[in-house]
Amino acid sequence: MKKILLTNFHPHQDGGGGHARYIRTILESALRKEFEFGVAAPEGSGVWATGRALDAPTFACPFPGHVREIPQMFGALRRFEAIYREWTPDLVHMNGSRDQNIVVLWKALRRRAVPCVRTHHAVRNIPDNAYNRWAYRRVVRGHIYVGHSARNISWADGSLKLPHARVIPNGVDVKFWRPLPKDPAFLAKLGLAPTDFVFGSHAGMGAHKRTDLFLRAAALELRRGARPFKILLRGNETEIGRSQRLARELGLENVVYIRYEPDPRGYLSVIDVGFLLSESIEAISFAARELMAMGKPLISSNYAGLVENVDDRLNGRLVECGDVEAVAEAIGWFLDLDAASLGELSRNARLKAEHVFNADHQIGGLRSFYRASLGLSTSSV
Repeated sequence: MKKILLTNFHPHQDGGGGHARYIRTILESALRKEFEFGVAAPEGSGVWATGRALDAPTFACPFPGHVREIPQMFGALRRFEAIYREWTPDLVHMNGSRDQNIVVLWKALRRRAVPCVRTHHAVRNIPDNAYNRWAYRRVVRGHIYVGHSARNISWADGSLKLPHARVIPNGVDVKFWRPLPKDPAFLAKLGLAPTDFVFGSHAGMGAHKRTDLFLRAAALELRRGARPFKILLRGNETEIGRSQRLARELGLENVVYIRYEPDPRGYLSVIDVGFLLSESIEAISFAARELMAMGKPLISSNYAGLVENVDDRLNGRLVECGDVEAVAEAIGWFLDLDAASLGELSRNARLKAEHVFNADHQIGGLRSFYRASLGLSTSSV
């Protein structure tokens, strides 16, 4: 079998976010019947842990990228050469800008002919300059975008347009992410009652996720007389502390927090309506699609590929980025729904996940892309 080395620079632990989900989707798929996969990522990172947990050859490799890390870059180049000599991949599949920079420099300095491809997980405009034209057009053989909107925004006027690019939308395992009754253990752990109406997110609490906007909108709607509800947020210690301070400033006493859980379905089960209000970076959001697969309608911003998730008033609400009034109105809209109407939105969210977000579609696209990148026949896919 041809060997494909998956790389990612992200040092984060606590699951590794969307990068780790993407690599997990590949490693848990039928692609392993056709290709052998290895993983190169910083030791201890979520991606590194994912590779080890799923029994793929996993190599510790840092991918420094800051100008102050130039000495470390030389070490990373030596380490990547050692990985190449040990495992001899037929294709390198990069999943971030920093690992791309190391791999591109390694190919040039070591004169390695192994082809490399890149998945673009975030919405970023690539400056059209000499280095990028060389790296992205000549060294990298192919590019994957995880959503149509993300690609279109990334190719805005003045940005570098990439050849051999293909959109392969991210999918989720709809058998794993499925509707579940509210988990009594997590209700007790979070201090929630089965009858509490819960808005929640498990996309993390980075600044661009705008969980602060949801808290401000919630406070606004409560001042207008909305019926009681709870808010569930997932984050790390620093993020939770910052959010708690804002909640106190806003007079909110209905916010509960949870840290990373290896299997989040238990705490996601207690959510009635999900939300994701990102206004930068986000391409499509695994977290949003996982929530919808579990039958959770969403309040979503209309940034980039997030508009590909939600159909307004059919399986959630779309709001303008940064519009606190629109978010407050959406909160009130959901609170005013009767049980039958909310149930219909929940079923619609699940149906969209089954028909549009199913990971089988993503795996089929990746299989075709890999075969083409390796010069294999694609007639069977």
